[in-house]
Amino acid sequence: MNLTETTDIDKIKRQFESNSDFVMQRKQLLGQAVVFCYFRPFVNLAHTNQLLSWMDSSPISDWQQQISLLNGQFIATYDKQMNSLLEGNLVIYLLDNPIRNFVIKPVPTMIKRAIDVPQNENVVESSYGAFNEDLDTNMALIRNELRSPTLTMNTLLMGTKQPKLTTLAYLSDSVNHRLLSSLMKKLEANKAKEFNHLQEIIKVLGEGNFSLISPCLTSERPAEAADHLKNGRVILFIEGLLFAFILPVIITDLWCVKSDRNFPKATMITLRMLRIIGLFIALVLPAIYVSLVSVNPEVLRIQLALSVAQSREGVPYPAFLEVIFMLIILEMLIEASVRLPKSIGPSITTVGGIILGQAVVSAKLVSNLFIIVLAASALANFTLNGVQNGLFIRLSKYVLIVFSAIFGVLGTIGGLIWLSIYMASISTFGVAYINVNVKEGPQDG
Repeated sequence: MNLTETTDIDKIKRQFESNSDFVMQRKQLLGQAVVFCYFRPFVNLAHTNQLLSWMDSSPISDWQQQISLLNGQFIATYDKQMNSLLEGNLVIYLLDNPIRNFVIKPVPTMIKRAIDVPQNENVVESSYGAFNEDLDTNMALIRNELRSPTLTMNTLLMGTKQPKLTTLAYLSDSVNHRLLSSLMKKLEANKAKEFNHLQEIIKVLGEGNFSLISPCLTSERPAEAADHLKNGRVILFIEGLLFAFILPVIITDLWCVKSDRNFPKATMITLRMLRIIGLFIALVLPAIYVSLVSVNPEVLRIQLALSVAQSREGVPYPAFLEVIFMLIILEMLIEASVRLPKSIGPSITTVGGIILGQAVVSAKLVSNLFIIVLAASALANFTLNGVQNGLFIRLSKYVLIVFSAIFGVLGTIGGLIWLSIYMASISTFGVAYINVNVKEGPQDG
């Protein structure tokens, strides 16, 4: 046995021998002694042996031809052998042959989840298929939506400690080429970095970590992702994540849902106008309440001012603390609804919200009027498209509340101007956030 081969086998054995699911098994194949190395959860050995038994009965005696017919490949380096094992492949060492080893894709065990409906995005008048954790499945779903010869997918292996396959998908005839070139250069330059979640993606791609605006959208829906591809964007898939990252994000993503086009145009425009109204209500309503109640009550008509004053009778705290206290409670309720089991989450949060709201009003901790403001603001926030966009508005409204508590109505207007300037200054991957068409090309800073 060649010394190099022995060293490779020994390295693999030392690396994985403490794992109960790792198997090293000596066998005979084509009359030669071989060693099978694989992880038991990935490999259906009985069916794989049936596949390999074809080699003994085949009239072809050349190893190279046999392996190529099984879609296998010869691998010389230890690192590639180890990566092949971790990907679920079967590594076969030839003990008495100059060819050192080869890797084949075995018959896998059923560890992949079937295509399901979206779990975090409600579907209205659109297809129900959703992405899952398997990269090949996600790529197939996109190809099924866009049966175009210009659909291109580039796959890279990112990371060293936890290597993961990452795929960039785009339409070559409509993609923003400067955007694509920038993304590819950054990915190639950072292939050794880990790439498992949004914060690492932002870091690798050179975007600001502390921006209120997320540089990308996330979607579970192939139909939604396909529509974004048609508009010149790039889709990023990461192995093990059940959603697509849509790059870059622009301002119209706040209120535009691609499935709106399945409605008549008048209905589509109405729905989008409703979301824009919801955007302003979610962002401005709590700030307006603070400014009118605590700083500028003279702006209100006398009857309305008296009604507001009567609703706050007995409340010991200023409006600013009242608003902050209840908004934090609301954020906790939203977070609890996400974390609780689905069987009890809606019931607990609904009952908890009603009881808590009634209790704080009865205890004179907040006013009846602000409960209405709070409910309207929360409902309006959920009319927006996308989780990331909703979080952006939820964070931004606190800035406006602080401005309003200090400067009143003028502070609210100033906060809106500041937010507009901030959004105008943001660019994601070279594309201005306030741009309405990614195809138009990257805008400078």
